[in-house]
Amino acid sequence: MMSFIGNVINSFFCWIFIAVDTVFWGTISISSIIYSPRGRVAHFCMRAWSASILWFCRIRIRTEGLENIDPARVQIFASNHSSHFDIFILSKVLPVKFGWVAKSALFKIPFMGWHMKLNGYISVDRSNREKAIQSMDEAAEKVKRGNRIMIFPEGTRSRSGELLAFKKGLFHLCVKTGVPIVPIYIKGSYGILKPDTPFIRPASVCVKIGPEMQTAGHSVEKLEKIMDELRTRIVALHDQIESAKS
Repeated sequence: MMSFIGNVINSFFCWIFIAVDTVFWGTISISSIIYSPRGRVAHFCMRAWSASILWFCRIRIRTEGLENIDPARVQIFASNHSSHFDIFILSKVLPVKFGWVAKSALFKIPFMGWHMKLNGYISVDRSNREKAIQSMDEAAEKVKRGNRIMIFPEGTRSRSGELLAFKKGLFHLCVKTGVPIVPIYIKGSYGILKPDTPFIRPASVCVKIGPEMQTAGHSVEKLEKIMDELRTRIVALHDQIESAKS
């Protein structure tokens, strides 16, 4: 009983903090567009917002493989997705500026959604195939102009914590640009905020970043090969984390 009450109290204060923190950093980010049109201040706000929420909610993060991120080159980041907190985690640990390919519903959230729109994040309407393809074309153009992109190849959050099947649409982005993909695996975020529950729980999370995977020279016909290779690499990162624990 006491554990349940403790979860209720902890979650209540976490949600209050998240709401206030989102308004605070979201306001600064939106205002910064006037004097920082390239989004550097907005990106700082995104990282500070994420770091402060993780700190307050007592989410401890260990990161491995940062040497696989090249600040001098454009890369596409691809991670598993089992928690809403993955957004905070990745925003905090990746040391370079990047944008998101995210479902359109997130763009409707006050302050957070406004920040995403103003900073050129890519909205994907999964219920409309034609609009989804247009979004991928838009993302490809951004990457070609030198912008890094984060994708969740599963296309949605896993409600079981297990790695889901990958969506083909996101891989068209990789083929069109020929930019290398950096695989990422997040271990431990699923239990922070499980599906269909409001309870936020403290957790220890490991983020493992693997060597980049080349996509230059691949055609659309080889899409399945790229998908299979990326999945194999992400699963291997999971296995490496597990073997290190034993």
